[in-house]
Amino acid sequence: MIVSNLTTQNSLQLQQCAREERKGARRSVNFAGGLVFASIALMYGIQIVLNLVLQLNGALGGSNSILLEYLSSCISYLFLALIPIAYALAGREPADQLLPFQKPQTVGLTNGDLLLLGAVGMALTLASNYPTELVRMLQQAVGFSGNIPDMPLNRSIGTQVFYLIYGTVIPPLVEEILFRGVVIGCLQRWGDWFAIVTSALLFGLYHGNVGQFVFATLVGLIFGYLRIRTQSLLPGMVLHMLNNGFATLGTVITQNFGSHVSNIYFLTYFTVFYGAAALLIVFRLFTKGTKSFANLKIPYRRMASTLAARVRGLVTSFGGIAMLAYGAILSVIVLVRS
Repeated sequence: MIVSNLTTQNSLQLQQCAREERKGARRSVNFAGGLVFASIALMYGIQIVLNLVLQLNGALGGSNSILLEYLSSCISYLFLALIPIAYALAGREPADQLLPFQKPQTVGLTNGDLLLLGAVGMALTLASNYPTELVRMLQQAVGFSGNIPDMPLNRSIGTQVFYLIYGTVIPPLVEEILFRGVVIGCLQRWGDWFAIVTSALLFGLYHGNVGQFVFATLVGLIFGYLRIRTQSLLPGMVLHMLNNGFATLGTVITQNFGSHVSNIYFLTYFTVFYGAAALLIVFRLFTKGTKSFANLKIPYRRMASTLAARVRGLVTSFGGIAMLAYGAILSVIVLVRS
C-alpha cells in the first residue's frame, strides 16, 4: 500500500512537471515567434521607407534602379538582426547563451571533430535540395510553376557583385544571429532538441514559400544541431555562407555562361562535398572506431513532457500563430503569382 501511494505520488509529480514544461515551452515559443515576427516587420518597414525615398527622388526609374534596389535590400536585411542583438545586449539573459562563440576545445571537441561536423553538415545541407526539388515537381504537377522568388539579375558587374553580397554574406550573418542565436537561446531551457526543432520550423516559416520552407527547415535542423553541440554560431554561419555562396555564384554563372556550364559547376561542388564527407567518415571509422562518434552527440536531457507536446506551442501561442499565419499567407501569395 505504501509502495502504491509512492507510485501514485511520483506519477502526479511527473504529470505536474510535464504541465509546467508545456506551459514554459509555450511561453518561450510565444516570445520567440513574436521576436521573429517583429524583426521581419522591422526589416520590411525599413525596406518600404528606403524604396519610398528612392522613388520620390526618381532613382528607381533610371539605369541604376536594380543596383539601388539591391542596396536598399542589403541595408534593410541588416535590420533583421537589430531586435535580437538589442535583446541580447539588454542583459535579461546571459549574452553568451544567446550569442555563443565558444572554442571547440571548451566543449570537448577537437579540430578533427569540427572538420567532420563541417563536412557532413555541408553534405546534408546540399542533400536538402532533393526534397525541395520534389516539392517543386509536385507544385508543377498541379499547375504551379514551383519557382522560388529571387532578386533580379542582369549582366551588370555592379548588380552581380551586390547579388553575391546579398545572397552570400548578409543572410547567414543576420539569420544565424536571430534563429540559431537568440531564438535557440530563448528556447533551450525546455530542451535542446525542442529548441532545434522549433527554431528550424520558425526559420522555414520565415522564408514564406513552400519550397524554401522545406529546405530552410531541414538546414535549420542541421545548423541548430551545430549551434547546440559546438556552443557557437560560427560553424552554422560558415556553412550558411558556403551554401548561399555556391548557390548565388551558380546563378551568376548561369547568367553569364549558360546552363550547361552552371550544371558542370553544380555537379562539381556537390561531388566534392559529398566525397569529402564520405572520406572523413571512413577515415574516422578506420582510425578511431565507431565509439568516437559518440562525442558528437548532444548530451541527453530527460524531460517529463514529450517533444511533440512542447513544440505544440507553435499552434497554441500568439507568437507561434503569428508566424504560422505569416508563412501561410506569403506561401499562398507566391503560389498564386507563380
